Amino acid sequence: VSLAASDLAGAWDLEEFVIRFQSDREPVFPFGKDAHGQLLYAGGRMSAVLSRADRAPLGVASLETAGLATVDAKAAAFSSYLSYTGSYRVEGTQVVHEVALSLVPESCGTNHVRTVSLDGERLVLSYQVTSSSGVVRDHVLTWRRSPAHG
Repeated sequence: VSLAASDLAGAWDLEEFVIRFQSDREPVFPFGKDAHGQLLYAGGRMSAVLSRADRAPLGVASLETAGLATVDAKAAAFSSYLSYTGSYRVEGTQVVHEVALSLVPESCGTNHVRTVSLDGERLVLSYQVTSSSGVVRDHVLTWRRSPAHG
């Protein structure tokens, strides 16, 4: 079945982000089993945000004063949140996220290729990573189409 960019259009809410190992290791939930996230596809652009549900406050008065947080608070905030944005294109059964801006600067200018499984209101994006020691990990993000607001 061929996938079209229009099939992905809209907002998606994260149901689960799990890393499964191709070994006997237990699965890992990088942002917890109750992680939050939102994925947006519109007009050839995309944006992804993932967050732990239990993020610690920075201890500052506002967004504008976030730079005044302690180094430890900033590190905790960084470790519990991920975001990137850019353009996207569909190639067969894969979506390619062309990263323009990211919390992780090294991601800018790279492509994140995800295998797509779309079943009604559920979208599964997956990809595989092999560590330098040869450990194979399957990253699986399950999303549900957001209800329309307006």
